[in-house]
Amino acid sequence: MTLRLPTRAVTIELSQSRIEDIDPRGTVQFFAERSFNTLVVFALGYLHGETYYPSEHAPSREGLGTRDVFGEFVDEAKRAGLGVIAYVNSFFGGPDAWEAHPDWTGRWADGTETTQGRAKGMCINSPYGRRISSVVGEVAARYDIDGVYLDEPSLQSWCGCSFCEARYRADTGRDLPREVAAHDADFIRFLEWRSGVVAEFVGEVRTAARAAKRDLTVIAQHAFPLASTSDDHFRYLFWGRTSGRRPPQFEGWYRPSFYGQDIRLVAEHLDVVAIEPWRRFVGTPAWWVGTAVSYARAAGKQKPVLPLMEYPHFPWGLSRLSDDELGVACADVIASGGELWWPMYAPGQADASGWDRLAEVFKDLGQVRPLDAREAGEVGIVVSRRTAERLAMEDVDTVYLDQLLGTVLITRELHRPYRLVSAEAMDADTLRELKIVMLPYAAVLSEHEATLLREWVRAGGHLVAVGPTATHDEVGLWRRGGLLDDVLGVAQRPDTVAAGLGYLNGLDTATGRILPARTPARDDQQVLDVRTATVLADLTPMWDLFEPAPDVEGVPSVTRNRFGDGTADLIGPGLGRLRYRYELFEATELMRSLLALTPSPIRGENLSPEVAVHAWTSAEGTHVFLVNGTSLDNTGRVAVLADQTVLLPEGSHVRSVRGSDLEVTTTGTAVRASIPRLHDWDCLVIHR
Repeated sequence: MTLRLPTRAVTIELSQSRIEDIDPRGTVQFFAERSFNTLVVFALGYLHGETYYPSEHAPSREGLGTRDVFGEFVDEAKRAGLGVIAYVNSFFGGPDAWEAHPDWTGRWADGTETTQGRAKGMCINSPYGRRISSVVGEVAARYDIDGVYLDEPSLQSWCGCSFCEARYRADTGRDLPREVAAHDADFIRFLEWRSGVVAEFVGEVRTAARAAKRDLTVIAQHAFPLASTSDDHFRYLFWGRTSGRRPPQFEGWYRPSFYGQDIRLVAEHLDVVAIEPWRRFVGTPAWWVGTAVSYARAAGKQKPVLPLMEYPHFPWGLSRLSDDELGVACADVIASGGELWWPMYAPGQADASGWDRLAEVFKDLGQVRPLDAREAGEVGIVVSRRTAERLAMEDVDTVYLDQLLGTVLITRELHRPYRLVSAEAMDADTLRELKIVMLPYAAVLSEHEATLLREWVRAGGHLVAVGPTATHDEVGLWRRGGLLDDVLGVAQRPDTVAAGLGYLNGLDTATGRILPARTPARDDQQVLDVRTATVLADLTPMWDLFEPAPDVEGVPSVTRNRFGDGTADLIGPGLGRLRYRYELFEATELMRSLLALTPSPIRGENLSPEVAVHAWTSAEGTHVFLVNGTSLDNTGRVAVLADQTVLLPEGSHVRSVRGSDLEVTTTGTAVRASIPRLHDWDCLVIHR
């Protein structure tokens, strides 16, 4: 692999540039002066499937004539010492393709085509897919490039074209489905087939690239992980309009399922996993970007992650990030294990001040996460892609993503180093590095995944499950017995109890009261038949807003069970959703009480709630990142905080990467390090 690490990349979006503004020498100089080390340059764009070099396989952009713009960028970048990644869009093709070959376009279930200007969405199962491989091989053989970036490898229409119909019948012996069929084995087979086709296509492109140049870095896009296709926020941003790229059947779905993309499968063919975490387009908090990076690393088996982040350069654009958010976003991505990548649209009209700000951020960050660093977060939050796709389906925000993202928010507020874990990609080695595993609404788990978790708890792990856990099979139907019921010490039943306007009661048990009396609760929870577990809190449903709370016995809601050398907690109500959507701040305190059983050697003390803690280890020592998002989402500015304190292991010698004048004291078995003034981020390096 030839990707430059740490990566500071920019995409030159030539499809959105005016021909007269394309100035390779000036553009390369602009970014070289601002400490970028990698350019992603359009070889094949999305305007109309156009090339920016003379190609034997696709038409050049109108107005370029015989000019080789791509080659000019490569030459200028090499003279400046920058790496070059060739951008190839695999989805949108122009009239030369779809007029001559109308059967090459991807089709919605009803036959509709996806259009964008003069371009149409093409199907990778058609001969257009082979065109993409040919372009990649041509570019790799002709130019001194470091890698290829394949954009939008997907079946994001449905796809119901004639090529997909024929291949599906040949692969499965069945007719291609034309409508969503919830929890149906044939429809789940169709979803799996789509993901397999996309991964296989990426593999074919990799083969073409490597045939031309053996050490070429291969990268492919994975759009908006941990987000839905719901257009509600998009309509809000754009005055009732939508992009028109999503068929109605996929409204409200897990977005990667709509694309037919599965990071775990595609990453097998990649050197670098690329994602597009554009948070303002999906209405998520600033910290969602780093969260998406952490998940991509887990699903991609720890391969480098390049997140293409929201552009900083249009001063009139809704996606123009504030100067403070640029700093926080970069720090959070680095602390979550990612590299840095931004797009430049319309170079002739770019807002230089945004790029100047990024140059300051790059200089500040330096190589703050060493190349040999390994993630050291001891709390793992499991992402179950199958639950998002096969149980939540068209209501993925409410049923699953709110629960997942709320759990991330709670963990950040507890100031424990954490990471995300892919249920489908995890193994025993992954779990062995963790002391605590959180399972937010991980209803659809395989027997293999459940076995991994069972043995990890038996060996001493602390499992915290929220909501239905391993209760549904791989098509999303309720199992006769939950796969982890023995670990949890309960029998989870398919019937539910509605909290209404009810409340949780902390019980006085041997572990003490874990909640204030009558903590508000909402949503449903599954009914629990307690077997070997201890009940820590119960739920009292209530429906009248103003009446005094009834003095009645509640139903078991929070339980704890000893299993082997470990512990398994189960929280019935959707704790993550209660925190994320209902602003139930007590949810964080409930989790704090449960996690007190398993203390962390690195944790925040008196940190602001919006300061996240990440930890990495390297030959140099342990690197503890503090990323401050205080007031960022509401104001675009980060509040400067005084006296932010972290507890570190006994015997630690600590310094601040940013040169903060730390106040360090030893208390009992811990070292207390206090930062007198924390702005957007800092990193403490611990030597022992």
